Amino acid sequence: MNEILDELVPPFGEPGDWDDVLRRAGRRRVRPIVLAAVVALAAVAVAPTLAGLLRHDGVGLPAEADRSNVAVVLAPLSRKVILEAAPWKGHDGFCYEVMHLRAGCVPRKTFGAVITKPPLFGWTFDDRVRSGVATMSGGRRVPLTVKHFGGRMDVTLFLVRGRVPIPHLLKGVVLRDANGKVVLRLRRP
Repeated sequence: MNEILDELVPPFGEPGDWDDVLRRAGRRRVRPIVLAAVVALAAVAVAPTLAGLLRHDGVGLPAEADRSNVAVVLAPLSRKVILEAAPWKGHDGFCYEVMHLRAGCVPRKTFGAVITKPPLFGWTFDDRVRSGVATMSGGRRVPLTVKHFGGRMDVTLFLVRGRVPIPHLLKGVVLRDANGKVVLRLRRP
Protein backbone atom coordinates (compact mmCIF):
# COMPACT_ATOMS: atom_id res chain seq x y z
CA MET A 1 0.00 0.00 0.00
CA ASN A 2 2.89 2.36 0.76
CA GLU A 3 4.23 1.90 -2.79
CA ILE A 4 1.02 3.24 -4.29
CA LEU A 5 1.11 6.19 -1.92
CA ASP A 6 4.73 6.91 -2.83
CA GLU A 7 3.80 6.94 -6.53
CA LEU A 8 0.89 9.34 -5.98
CA VAL A 9 2.64 11.65 -3.52
CA PRO A 10 6.35 11.98 -4.16
CA PRO A 11 8.49 12.31 -1.03
CA PHE A 12 9.88 15.70 -0.14
CA GLY A 13 12.55 16.68 2.32
CA GLU A 14 11.31 20.06 3.44
CA PRO A 15 9.42 20.54 6.72
CA GLY A 16 5.64 21.06 6.40
CA ASP A 17 4.33 24.59 6.17
CA TRP A 18 1.00 24.54 8.07
CA ASP A 19 0.49 28.28 7.70
CA ASP A 20 0.54 27.80 3.94
CA VAL A 21 -1.91 24.88 4.19
CA LEU A 22 -4.33 26.94 6.27
CA ARG A 23 -3.98 29.95 3.93
CA ARG A 24 -4.74 27.85 0.85
CA ALA A 25 -7.67 26.10 2.57
CA GLY A 26 -9.25 29.45 3.32
CA ARG A 27 -11.45 30.22 6.24
CA ARG A 28 -15.16 29.96 5.88
CA ARG A 29 -17.04 32.69 7.60
CA VAL A 30 -20.21 31.89 9.41
CA ARG A 31 -22.90 34.10 8.01
CA PRO A 32 -24.59 36.25 10.65
CA ILE A 33 -28.05 34.96 9.70
CA VAL A 34 -26.95 31.34 10.15
CA LEU A 35 -25.41 32.19 13.51
CA ALA A 36 -28.61 33.98 14.59
CA ALA A 37 -30.73 30.98 13.53
CA VAL A 38 -28.55 28.59 15.55
CA VAL A 39 -28.73 30.82 18.64
CA ALA A 40 -32.52 31.18 18.29
CA LEU A 41 -32.98 27.43 17.88
CA ALA A 42 -30.86 26.78 20.98
CA ALA A 43 -32.86 29.35 22.97
CA VAL A 44 -36.16 27.75 21.96
CA ALA A 45 -34.90 24.28 22.79
CA VAL A 46 -33.22 25.12 26.11
CA ALA A 47 -35.35 27.96 27.53
CA PRO A 48 -38.40 25.91 28.62
CA THR A 49 -36.26 23.47 30.56
CA LEU A 50 -34.25 26.25 32.16
CA ALA A 51 -37.43 28.16 33.03
CA GLY A 52 -38.88 25.07 34.67
CA LEU A 53 -35.79 24.67 36.81
CA LEU A 54 -35.66 28.33 37.77
CA ARG A 55 -39.39 28.67 38.45
CA HIS A 56 -39.39 26.15 41.27
CA ASP A 57 -37.42 28.52 43.53
CA GLY A 58 -37.08 25.82 46.19
CA VAL A 59 -40.78 25.89 47.14
CA GLY A 60 -41.90 22.31 47.56
CA LEU A 61 -43.64 20.00 49.96
CA PRO A 62 -42.30 20.81 53.47
CA ALA A 63 -39.82 18.43 55.11
CA GLU A 64 -42.39 17.74 57.86
CA ALA A 65 -44.69 16.02 55.31
CA ASP A 66 -45.01 12.23 55.32
CA ARG A 67 -43.68 11.63 51.80
CA SER A 68 -44.76 8.00 51.87
CA ASN A 69 -48.41 9.10 51.61
CA VAL A 70 -48.56 12.01 49.11
CA ALA A 71 -51.78 12.90 47.27
CA VAL A 72 -51.75 15.10 44.15
CA VAL A 73 -54.16 17.18 42.09
CA LEU A 74 -53.44 17.47 38.37
CA ALA A 75 -54.37 20.35 36.06
CA PRO A 76 -57.18 19.08 33.79
CA LEU A 77 -55.58 19.98 30.45
CA SER A 78 -51.82 19.98 30.99
CA ARG A 79 -51.86 17.08 33.50
CA LYS A 80 -49.19 18.90 35.53
CA VAL A 81 -49.16 18.59 39.31
CA ILE A 82 -50.71 21.77 40.74
CA LEU A 83 -51.14 20.59 44.33
CA GLU A 84 -49.44 18.08 46.61
CA ALA A 85 -50.69 17.15 50.07
CA ALA A 86 -49.46 14.68 52.69
CA PRO A 87 -50.07 13.93 56.37
CA TRP A 88 -48.03 16.02 58.80
CA LYS A 89 -45.51 13.75 60.56
CA GLY A 90 -46.14 13.65 64.31
CA HIS A 91 -49.17 16.00 64.15
CA ASP A 92 -52.89 15.82 63.48
CA GLY A 93 -53.10 17.77 60.21
CA PHE A 94 -51.55 17.94 56.77
CA CYS A 95 -48.80 19.60 54.73
CA TYR A 96 -49.26 21.07 51.27
CA GLU A 97 -47.50 22.65 48.30
CA VAL A 98 -49.59 24.48 45.71
CA MET A 99 -48.38 25.50 42.23
CA HIS A 100 -44.77 25.83 43.47
CA LEU A 101 -45.84 29.17 44.98
CA ARG A 102 -46.92 28.37 48.51
CA ALA A 103 -46.29 25.57 50.99
CA GLY A 104 -46.92 24.86 54.65
CA CYS A 105 -48.34 22.55 57.30
CA VAL A 106 -51.77 22.94 58.88
CA PRO A 107 -53.12 21.57 62.19
CA ARG A 108 -56.60 20.02 62.19
CA LYS A 109 -59.54 22.27 63.08
CA THR A 110 -63.02 20.99 63.83
CA PHE A 111 -64.92 23.69 61.94
CA GLY A 112 -64.60 26.41 59.31
CA ALA A 113 -62.30 26.80 56.35
CA VAL A 114 -59.23 28.79 55.38
CA ILE A 115 -58.47 30.65 52.13
CA THR A 116 -54.99 31.68 51.04
CA LYS A 117 -54.07 33.77 48.04
CA PRO A 118 -52.40 34.00 45.65
CA PRO A 119 -53.03 31.47 44.29
CA LEU A 120 -56.60 31.10 45.46
CA PHE A 121 -56.34 27.94 47.56
CA GLY A 122 -57.98 26.71 50.73
CA TRP A 123 -59.02 23.82 52.90
CA THR A 124 -61.68 22.60 55.26
CA PHE A 125 -61.93 19.54 57.47
CA ASP A 126 -65.67 19.34 56.70
CA ASP A 127 -65.96 16.20 54.56
CA ARG A 128 -69.39 17.22 53.20
CA VAL A 129 -67.87 19.78 50.80
CA ARG A 130 -67.92 18.55 47.19
CA SER A 131 -67.94 21.72 45.03
CA GLY A 132 -67.09 25.37 45.27
CA VAL A 133 -67.16 28.67 43.44
CA ALA A 134 -65.27 31.92 43.99
CA THR A 135 -67.09 35.19 43.30
CA MET A 136 -65.11 38.17 42.07
CA SER A 137 -66.00 41.77 42.99
CA GLY A 138 -67.47 42.33 39.50
CA GLY A 139 -69.81 39.36 39.94
CA ARG A 140 -67.82 36.90 37.83
CA ARG A 141 -68.00 33.37 39.19
CA VAL A 142 -64.89 31.17 39.04
CA PRO A 143 -65.41 27.41 39.58
CA LEU A 144 -63.02 25.72 42.00
CA THR A 145 -61.39 22.30 41.89
CA VAL A 146 -62.48 20.52 45.07
CA LYS A 147 -60.82 17.27 46.24
CA HIS A 148 -61.39 15.36 49.46
CA PHE A 149 -58.53 13.25 50.78
CA GLY A 150 -59.46 10.78 53.50
CA GLY A 151 -57.17 8.62 55.59
CA ARG A 152 -54.77 10.36 57.95
CA MET A 153 -55.30 13.77 56.30
CA ASP A 154 -59.11 13.70 56.13
CA VAL A 155 -59.22 17.15 54.51
CA THR A 156 -61.03 18.78 51.59
CA LEU A 157 -58.82 21.04 49.49
CA PHE A 158 -60.06 23.60 46.95
CA LEU A 159 -58.28 25.83 44.45
CA VAL A 160 -58.82 27.72 41.21
CA ARG A 161 -59.07 25.51 38.13
CA GLY A 162 -57.46 27.69 35.51
CA ARG A 163 -55.89 31.11 35.48
CA VAL A 164 -55.43 32.62 38.90
CA PRO A 165 -57.91 35.47 39.49
CA ILE A 166 -56.51 38.76 40.74
CA PRO A 167 -56.47 38.39 44.56
CA HIS A 168 -57.79 41.85 45.48
CA LEU A 169 -60.87 41.27 43.27
CA LEU A 170 -61.98 38.21 45.26
CA LYS A 171 -65.28 38.84 47.00
CA GLY A 172 -65.90 35.42 48.54
CA VAL A 173 -66.07 31.65 48.21
CA VAL A 174 -69.10 29.36 48.55
CA LEU A 175 -68.60 25.66 49.28
CA ARG A 176 -71.47 23.20 48.68
CA ASP A 177 -72.26 19.57 49.50
CA ALA A 178 -73.15 16.83 46.97
CA ASN A 179 -76.79 18.03 46.85
CA GLY A 180 -75.83 21.64 46.12
CA LYS A 181 -76.65 22.89 49.62
CA VAL A 182 -74.32 25.61 50.95
CA VAL A 183 -72.00 24.22 53.60
CA LEU A 184 -69.69 27.24 54.06
CA ARG A 185 -69.58 30.89 52.93
CA LEU A 186 -66.24 32.59 53.14
CA ARG A 187 -65.79 36.35 52.70
CA ARG A 188 -62.59 38.00 51.56
CA PRO A 189 -60.39 38.73 54.57
